Amino acid sequence: MKFSLILKYFLLWQVLLLVIVAASQDILPLRETYLGGATQAYVSNPLLYSRANFDGEHYIKIAKWGYGYAQQAFFPLYPNLIRNLASTFKNPVISGVLISNLSFLISLIFLARLIRLDYDVNTTKFAIIALLLFPTSFYFGSVYTEGLFFLLAISSFYAARRGRWWLAGILGALAAYTRFVGILLIPALLVELWLQNKNKKILNLIPVLLISLGLFIYMSYLQRTTGDPFAFFNAIKLFGQHKGEKVILLYQVFWRYIKMVATVNSSDPLYFTIWMEFLTGIGFLVLSVYSFIKQRLSYAVFNFLAYIIPTLTGTFTSLPRYVLLCFPSFILLGQLLARHPRWRPVIILTSVLLLIALQALFARGYWVG
Repeated sequence: MKFSLILKYFLLWQVLLLVIVAASQDILPLRETYLGGATQAYVSNPLLYSRANFDGEHYIKIAKWGYGYAQQAFFPLYPNLIRNLASTFKNPVISGVLISNLSFLISLIFLARLIRLDYDVNTTKFAIIALLLFPTSFYFGSVYTEGLFFLLAISSFYAARRGRWWLAGILGALAAYTRFVGILLIPALLVELWLQNKNKKILNLIPVLLISLGLFIYMSYLQRTTGDPFAFFNAIKLFGQHKGEKVILLYQVFWRYIKMVATVNSSDPLYFTIWMEFLTGIGFLVLSVYSFIKQRLSYAVFNFLAYIIPTLTGTFTSLPRYVLLCFPSFILLGQLLARHPRWRPVIILTSVLLLIALQALFARGYWVG
């Protein structure tokens, strides 16, 4: 798949998001909670500052002033990059947006190359379209870690598939320094190593295990600064009552959501979010199981773990955003779109309408994950 086509799709996606944000200003009332840059900055340039709503505010504050109360939940690579780039652009929000979008564009190139190792051009094209038009894809271009993490994870997988294990380990370590779920690359790449390791080169285990170094470096920093190497985990609990300490099994989470769908007032904006989370939970469970049947085992392992780990706290909260990392699922969706042209318009239209709704709500300060 040519870079020119990837760039075309990326730019069209950017235009679509900007149009949605611009239109939302006259449609939805503004909620002045966790707006990017606070209300005054947001009102002055909503096309820019709406990209830094919610978690984006934390990354900007960490980049400007270092870690504050409970902000240890946010891993350091992304805010450190924002801080370094802000010296050039004089605005950390601009820095964050540039890092996220450039990372995502490059990740699409590596994703296309990774898919082409096993699939045809048509599947590759529609997998990228499915990813770009997924209802929460706007997070890739926001001041969130999605864009950067996706680049590091995909390029780590690609390096591993090409047998460049030390590069895969370094990129994986950077992913683990960006988000906790970066350590999920370890079991996935161990499986990949087993699939490839015809010559039984045991030394290739070293770069795969090196991935954990990203997490250990951050834990060492937390030990020095807070006295608690697990401060990142403990801080997560402070971001919402939905985060429990016990492991909750998947069927229990589904039961919780069935009860919420039946009891929450349909006029509440959260009702829409609950339905999105519930349907995402169902859809990506199906895709995760199907991945074990149809895809490379290393892909299926990563896909399943990236799906299941966030649910162990007993909720699907933010799951529509978390599943953006499940690239094998998007390959399956690409195959579906490529092989069934009759379904294509309905699937794409539905996804675009949901993307419009979620991006508009997010831009105006409504929590959507």
